[in-house]
Amino acid sequence: MSNKRLEHLLEKKKQIEARIQKLKAQESAKKRKEDTRLLILLGALVQHLIKTGYWSEEEIYKQLDKFLDKPIDRKLFDLPEPTKKLEKAEKEYSSTDSVY
Repeated sequence: MSNKRLEHLLEKKKQIEARIQKLKAQESAKKRKEDTRLLILLGALVQHLIKTGYWSEEEIYKQLDKFLDKPIDRKLFDLPEPTKKLEKAEKEYSSTDSVY
């Protein structure tokens, strides 16, 4: 293979790799947007269930208190900082706990 031919093929390879990277980034962005929309809709459903009385706000907050461990997340719901007792309860928390 001549140097020009090799350089041409390497350039094409570089362009193809850039296109692949761009497509992967677009797919990743699309997935993040879908995940965000899903979470927003789930949040809206929970709010609706609380407003209609199907779920108790008190019970939701109990579950949030068990589930949330990051101070920034807890602050969003006006929950106190986790205590050692709460941290232990969080470790024991299981997905089988019912919120309704």
